[in-house]
Amino acid sequence: MADVTVTVGKAVAVWRARVAEAVLRWEGEGYRTHRLEALLERDAPAAVDEAIAEFAADVERLRALEAEVAQLDPQAAGESVFRDPERLAEAEEAATKVRGGVAPPPGPSGAFPLSGYAVGPSNEVAVSAVRAVLERPGKKYNPLVLVGKSGLGKTHLLNALGLELAHAKRAVVACLSTQAFIDELIAAIDGNRVDWWRARYRRCTALLLDDIHLIAGKERTQEELFNLFNLLQDKDRQLMFTAPSHPNTLTGIEERIISRLEGGLVAELTEPDRDVKRLVLERLLTGQSVTPEPALVDYLADRPADSVRSLVGLAQRVVSAAAAEDVPVTAGLAREVLEGQSSREARRSSGFRTSGIVVSSLGGIKSREKMVWDWPEVADRLIEELR
Repeated sequence: MADVTVTVGKAVAVWRARVAEAVLRWEGEGYRTHRLEALLERDAPAAVDEAIAEFAADVERLRALEAEVAQLDPQAAGESVFRDPERLAEAEEAATKVRGGVAPPPGPSGAFPLSGYAVGPSNEVAVSAVRAVLERPGKKYNPLVLVGKSGLGKTHLLNALGLELAHAKRAVVACLSTQAFIDELIAAIDGNRVDWWRARYRRCTALLLDDIHLIAGKERTQEELFNLFNLLQDKDRQLMFTAPSHPNTLTGIEERIISRLEGGLVAELTEPDRDVKRLVLERLLTGQSVTPEPALVDYLADRPADSVRSLVGLAQRVVSAAAAEDVPVTAGLAREVLEGQSSREARRSSGFRTSGIVVSSLGGIKSREKMVWDWPEVADRLIEELR
């Protein structure tokens, strides 16, 4: 009886070792192993080798499906369904959708909500246009074209519109850079999958492309975009584009596309005004757990910055310097970092300080805020008097 017990014990140890080895292998490759782990909870499961072989076959099928999907739609290939043998049927269905062009194109980024956009005189026309489009998508301002140099918030508004449109029932919003759009088309041509690519975009309820000027000189891309533009516009699908300048100034783009870009509304974003700067700075500083003191915000807002991006860069320099020196973020530190002088040196050189005041060389204070004389420290005054 003892010999039988020993033999059974050894057999159990052997199959448990095989299952455990399989679990470690497939977990290491990123696959869910619930099915195999369930075997270890049993006392004496039947057909252990067959169960392991079946699991391995399902994994290989998932691997093949994921590789196929990666060729057609890299974004969809990363979905968890391709890593769980228990969801093989779902993986097959997902792959079928991708093959048929049903998989949605790249969508808007959640990092750019409309509520997080700083509005001021420099961009209020563009923001008003976006809100009008949301009231009547595809009918009001179609297409909507935002123009302005880099760093003014065109990409933010593009994605913000996309996020809002995506809330609609059965919405399929394509929101991506024009370069990504071009690269997808090239890959489709190389892989003989142009029909799949077309089907993917023709089902969109909105097409939003960033930096449309990048299609300059790309004849095949312009041809495909022209046909897609007409198809979507005929179906009252919303179109939106961004560019560095007015469409009629863009070179290398066919006239028929230029005329369609001008057929809706072209809204320009200009250099950020002081209201926009203040809002951006307050949100940025608060987001980094820095108290947005009025003096600090006023100083940074008054610094030369021709775009929101450059303004953020200035603020980041100050915040990084404060972190490196382990000191609070203050207007004095900002002046020292950005102007290369300490607050004491600034007082010596100026003799007075202002609170957001601009004094004209012709006379007259161009601010309603008052000027405050800033006396030097006692020691400094004595030294000056004894010279």
